[in-house]
Amino acid sequence: MKVVVQMLEQDIQYGTDAMQKLDLYTPASSNGRSLVLIHGGGWWQGDKHKEMSTAARFVDMGYTVAAINYRLALAATNLFPTQNRDVLAAYQWLIAHEPSFTAQNIAFIGGSTGGHLAAYLGLTLGRPFVSLSGLFDLAGFYAAHPDVTPVQRIFSKHTASSAIDQDGSDDGYYKWIIENLLPEITPAQLDAASIWRWVRATSGPGLLINSLHELVPASEPLQLAGLLQAKSVPVETILLPGTRHGEAYLPDVIGSVQQFLDRYF
Repeated sequence: MKVVVQMLEQDIQYGTDAMQKLDLYTPASSNGRSLVLIHGGGWWQGDKHKEMSTAARFVDMGYTVAAINYRLALAATNLFPTQNRDVLAAYQWLIAHEPSFTAQNIAFIGGSTGGHLAAYLGLTLGRPFVSLSGLFDLAGFYAAHPDVTPVQRIFSKHTASSAIDQDGSDDGYYKWIIENLLPEITPAQLDAASIWRWVRATSGPGLLINSLHELVPASEPLQLAGLLQAKSVPVETILLPGTRHGEAYLPDVIGSVQQFLDRYF
């Protein structure tokens, strides 16, 4: 892919914490649209620099892209809802400080837990969002897996998000992610961290993509799609064969993502 980038500004501070930084990709020829790109990693690992190849795809289409970091849930610090607050703060900073980003020309995209955060912003701000394998139903998953032993998985910080393929379901890791994120494992906390509470009639249209047999059960995007449909909010779903997770299948759906963005910008 030949990508023409006019400018790449790295590690722009949008908050006071060292983790509250973003990278700004400006295309040589802009289409007048902006994207906020959010990395995954279970809310506890990952980094915006892993999104360079994905950002390049959208810069090549003319989008101005902000790849954002957020505070990570580590060692019982920065627990839920820290990440929600950070991605909202990044959005507000961009709207206030970057002329290429306005409340009318922005959309959100992310994979895995980044897909959850992209959905959170799209649902609450009324803008289009694309979720690639978003972990949506923390309460439902936890209730359905009482006997699963939580298991931590660590991925190299040098591995691009598009190259991370967890090769099927991993209930132990999904459960570990939940327990690591929440201050307490209570019904109230689990419900609060699930995406359903943010669905409303003013939510933005969503494109929800998932593999049929991966880390995230395919029932989760279908449930969100049903809730959006009930509110008369446009929603599109793609369920892919196989086990790939998040940005691992992005090359197969990039055309559909572009068409969705063209439809709703």
